[in-house]
Amino acid sequence: MAGKKWAKGLVAVVLALAMIFTPQVAMPASAAKSLSQLQKEQTELKKKQAQVAAKLKTLKADKAQKQQYKAALDTQVATVQSQIDVLNQQIRVLDGDISQKEAQIADKQKSINTNYEQLKQRLRALYLTGEASNLEIILSAKSVVDLADKTEAIQAITTHDTNLINTLKSDMDSIKTQKQEIESNRESVANAKVTLNTKQSELTSLVNETQAVIAEIAQNESDANQESKKLAEQRKKADAAIDQWYKDYYASQKGTGGSGGYVSKGNFTWPVPGVTNITSGYGYRWGSLHKGIDISSAGVYGKPIVAADSGKVMMAGWGNYGTGYGGYGYVVAIDHGGGYSTLYGHCSSVAVSKGQTVKKGQVIAYVGSSGDSTGAHLHFEIRVNGVAKNPMNWFSR
Repeated sequence: MAGKKWAKGLVAVVLALAMIFTPQVAMPASAAKSLSQLQKEQTELKKKQAQVAAKLKTLKADKAQKQQYKAALDTQVATVQSQIDVLNQQIRVLDGDISQKEAQIADKQKSINTNYEQLKQRLRALYLTGEASNLEIILSAKSVVDLADKTEAIQAITTHDTNLINTLKSDMDSIKTQKQEIESNRESVANAKVTLNTKQSELTSLVNETQAVIAEIAQNESDANQESKKLAEQRKKADAAIDQWYKDYYASQKGTGGSGGYVSKGNFTWPVPGVTNITSGYGYRWGSLHKGIDISSAGVYGKPIVAADSGKVMMAGWGNYGTGYGGYGYVVAIDHGGGYSTLYGHCSSVAVSKGQTVKKGQVIAYVGSSGDSTGAHLHFEIRVNGVAKNPMNWFSR
């Protein structure tokens, strides 16, 4: 029994040592996520970034419209304020006119008071003296001359009294009319001012509302900018993760024949024979890195595309989103060994298949405008250990 236990222990020790010293298979550092997953993340981030960019564009347009609306409101407020200023001037003029009329009324009132006092004294005198009627005075005349004198006196007194009464009545009517006109004008202007003040309050409320909307849009724009920056950082990390995946992939492919056994020295041939015009170079554009060059010219559609170097086809066919080739349309990607790979995008058709070994200069596809393309051209990339490089580093023009 003791011997068996010792033997089992020895076997366990040997197995443990074997596990410790057995060479481990090298795995890509990003093995936790496949290339397809990484490329899918990259594509999703690109879509989100485009959506945020569109949102920013809409917000800016909306903000511009709101600012124009606010400017119009400001102009309207200024116009209304000018109207109010004019009305205030009118009110001051009317107030001055009212003061002048009140002074005139005061003078008339003094005259009325004086004449009224005279009339009262005249009536009081007539009452106290018990003076006879006009007929009695005429009948008591002693002669024609006396009659004429008495008649003239009666007429004078009557005319004076009548004029005095008429003057009193006219002055009082005039005062009444003036007061009515003054009060009517003052009331009209006051009502107009109230109306305009109300209108100005409404405009002020609208301006405040517009300013609040602009502030909200500005905040939304700021939030969208922050989101855009965040997505740009995430996309940058996603791009770096794909680059690292390629780097690890090529490191793991050393000696395994991933390129069909061919090892490139970086001696590439031009991918579109006879067409050297570059319409878009390598570098940043529209906020992201253009990882290749676009080759195009008049009549380029359908021209043959050749393999820049020998190797094995990694991808040939339609590039679906989420596979890392989304937006390229018909695309070919070749592993050339030695850490080199090339990509040919937006083809009209492909002439090879995945896993096929190709030779340098062999026709692999034809120029087209498939996928996210605005015209016939070839999008051509060169990667070194998975990192996109400027293809013109390998060509002279």
